[in-house]
Amino acid sequence: MTAQSVILPLPSDHARFIVLRLKDLAIAELKEKLDDLFSTRDRLITQHPDAQIKTAVAFGLDLWQQLYADTPEGFSSLEAIDGTFPMPAVQADVLIHLASARADICFALSQSFFEGIQERVEVLDERVCFRYFDGRDITGFIDGTENPQFKDDRAETALLGEETGIFQDGSFIFAQRYAHDLEKWKRLKVDAQEQVMGRTKLESIELEDDQKPENAHIARTVIEDDEGEELEILRHSLPYGDGKGDQGLFFIAYTKDLTRIDRMLERMFGTSGDGVHDRLLHFVTPLDGAYYFAPSEDLLAQILETE
Repeated sequence: MTAQSVILPLPSDHARFIVLRLKDLAIAELKEKLDDLFSTRDRLITQHPDAQIKTAVAFGLDLWQQLYADTPEGFSSLEAIDGTFPMPAVQADVLIHLASARADICFALSQSFFEGIQERVEVLDERVCFRYFDGRDITGFIDGTENPQFKDDRAETALLGEETGIFQDGSFIFAQRYAHDLEKWKRLKVDAQEQVMGRTKLESIELEDDQKPENAHIARTVIEDDEGEELEILRHSLPYGDGKGDQGLFFIAYTKDLTRIDRMLERMFGTSGDGVHDRLLHFVTPLDGAYYFAPSEDLLAQILETE
């Protein structure tokens, strides 16, 4: 089994995230368009070997159950949260993650997929994202500092294991777009921003426990097992934005265990039972959110070949 190509490498400089529902598109036609996408990808890899072209295709639970007879254990639909701040859940059929060192490559891949079906699918989002300076979110803080850096560690975090049989090297995905209120954020002095995040802004050093507020972003999103070991997820999040003010982060995380995401979200949105929520939510707003499953390359090829 082989994981889809975008998952284990470090994030590229450019990405497009396509979120859609099938609407009038038949499943057989979706498979044909995914074949078109992969054919274009393989041709571009040959023509532009230094472009770091990578892809992943994932499916929401409802569509997955139409595509394949079995469902990986732990796969569910994201539930909305009515906490201190509301968190929406917007279910979708397909998530496509396109990544490259070049923005034009991401565009060409998207174009090849959508050609001829633009009016037959409901596009919930097509988000053009980019690496911002040295891997920072547009708040100015480095994003993904806690990500595992070595390939084996990334695989251990993101991929389903041998015990899952046909689902080995697949990965669950949580994707959610956040809009940033940067005008409000910029009114905070740097030391106040660091208290919100729980890290220093320049060096991205985690604040000591006696200096870090219990509602700091880091304090709410780090979860541990019964032995005190941190339960990691693999983030591929990237910022998006224009000069007019539509700016934010497309958060996307790959994981072998969606309960890790469930726990993080409960702690962020104030429903974990301790009465605390993530203070960063005073400055960023979730606009959607869903869970998906990205099968291995082998299982994906098998699904696309099935009539």
